[in-house]
Amino acid sequence: MFEGNSVDLRMAKTISADVVLDDTTHKCKVYRYDMEEDYIYLELTEEDLTAISLDAKYQCYISTKKELLYCTGVVKERYRSESGNMITFRIENGFYSVSEKRFIN
Repeated sequence: MFEGNSVDLRMAKTISADVVLDDTTHKCKVYRYDMEEDYIYLELTEEDLTAISLDAKYQCYISTKKELLYCTGVVKERYRSESGNMITFRIENGFYSVSEKRFIN
């Protein structure tokens, strides 16, 4: 459904007291979307996989041809594979449509 679409991943809130809130936007691409389990498998286009925290909530912006979608969730897993640097993202509360004006800082 979203495979191949570009994604901006931003840390929204830390879960652990040891994690520093990072305002970096990480560029990804949707590798696979599991609608039944509410997981998005993302391919991180950056080299530093450790920049993605497992102890934080993230905002995930997916650019489709028709609209910009937004969801929040947590990174359940990050790993390297033959496909590249991969992230398993667990969606919380579904997707919302966002206007472009609100997305751009």
